[in-house]
Amino acid sequence: MKKHIFYLTLILLVPLTLYILSLKTVSPIPSDDNHAGISEIKGCFECHGDDKEFPKKKTHPPKDQCFNCHKAAKKPPAAKG
Repeated sequence: MKKHIFYLTLILLVPLTLYILSLKTVSPIPSDDNHAGISEIKGCFECHGDDKEFPKKKTHPPKDQCFNCHKAAKKPPAAKG
């Protein structure tokens, strides 16, 4: 019986751990004029390339898949009236 409880706990703990690790917070893509309409990664590197005005930080993961982590900021609802 103890063996079954151990395996059940392990089966529940692994997905829970993976889920918690996936909740990393990242910077959203700003909703300003400079970022409006960027839908391809090459648009990011026009400013965030290594030799550009706003390069990625040295601590940034090396992946060049911006939209996997960075999502567009939610726009507030338009004011009525």
